[in-house]
Amino acid sequence: MRRSPHFAYGFACFLLNPPTGSAQARYEFGFSLNPTAQGELAALFIYTVKDGVVLNNVPMRPTFFVLQASGLMESKANLESVDLFDHYGIKNCGAWTDDGTLRTDLNCTTLQELWKLRYRHGMGAQPGEGWAAEEFRPSDRQQIILQFYRKPEDEHWQGPYFGEDAFRLLRDMQDPAWVRTYAQGG
Repeated sequence: MRRSPHFAYGFACFLLNPPTGSAQARYEFGFSLNPTAQGELAALFIYTVKDGVVLNNVPMRPTFFVLQASGLMESKANLESVDLFDHYGIKNCGAWTDDGTLRTDLNCTTLQELWKLRYRHGMGAQPGEGWAAEEFRPSDRQQIILQFYRKPEDEHWQGPYFGEDAFRLLRDMQDPAWVRTYAQGG
């Protein structure tokens, strides 16, 4: 059976220009509270997200995460090269100091403290005490707090945390009152 040229043209137009109702995937910075093969107690990613669902992830080293989220390194998750740390009010992260000079080290204390959400102790990988009520996981109460920083579809406390919600969590982790409520209840 032979199809008309109009059918072929219409089909080609559909393939080249999908209906406007379908959203395109986007790239978002984020993290999970899972340890990495490199010995880190939390993992940083660029997630591929479509309609609020994570389709894929690319792991990142902390330095590259900071450079790209600061807008100093090209990133598909930060096409406008905005300093996302500044945009979301996260202090002492990113490439710029409070007086506007470029940092020589790109350590971000808040990223280095992500492990505290999951663990009570750093287990030799990190110094100090964590904020988790249980040894290797947050308590049920703490898991409820963490749910406010994830999409409803992402039910597991380990993550993923991405986009604006991830940056809100990083910002809130810098608030001593939030840490007290998370660690001790409130």
